Amino acid sequence: MPVSQTVTLTANKMLRIAVVDALRAPAFALGATMAGFAAIARDAGFDFWMAISTSALVWGMPGQVAFASLYSAGASLLVIFVAVTLANMRMLLMVVSAADMMHLHMHGLPLWRRVILMQCLAITSWAHLAVAETKYPRHLLLFYFQGFSLTLFFFGMLGTVFGYFLPDLLHPDLLQVIIFITPIYIFLLIATARQRPNRLAVTFGGISCPLFYPMAGEWSVLLAGVVGGTLALGCGRIIAKWDLSERL
Repeated sequence: MPVSQTVTLTANKMLRIAVVDALRAPAFALGATMAGFAAIARDAGFDFWMAISTSALVWGMPGQVAFASLYSAGASLLVIFVAVTLANMRMLLMVVSAADMMHLHMHGLPLWRRVILMQCLAITSWAHLAVAETKYPRHLLLFYFQGFSLTLFFFGMLGTVFGYFLPDLLHPDLLQVIIFITPIYIFLLIATARQRPNRLAVTFGGISCPLFYPMAGEWSVLLAGVVGGTLALGCGRIIAKWDLSERL
């Protein structure tokens, strides 16, 4: 974006830009994914308000699916709590990264507002925030995140409502298939990212996960993420040093 345009940007304009960006595809993809979860939750024995509360409070598909699966299996609340916590641990690093990208400490928000704001964080909003960081001034990224993430949250909750009642009209298997729409969208988004380490992380993680599975089983996804991210970070630094030495 030209400098003349970034200077004229305001908080309200940034909110509108974020809402439009979310409505182009991400909000509908997330809404469809939440509809798939709602079908799974209903099949697991959730009532309507339980499904809505799970989407709102967990707000992470691996944790939500783990919750529904363990609940249907009759697991104790302690086991469910631990499983959901571990499934959503991946969000911790994204929260730290997003807060740093937005310079959240500069805005002087009270703790309760920061907690609510970060509760609305999703992989989709984190990925788009990383793209927005290269286009817009940092002091406006908080407003971009608010507009984008709240739009996603609204469509996610709307998708949960529709998904819970749609099995009365459609076969549940069809709704469970669309739960993969958001992961596919995220993969395409990161694969086309400008940051080379992000593309390398997806590549290394995707290659290493099948290799780890025979040895690690369900832990292979976690190991692939750690190994893929570490290799991508190391390769990114080596490539950056190589480019710098060639320029000199």
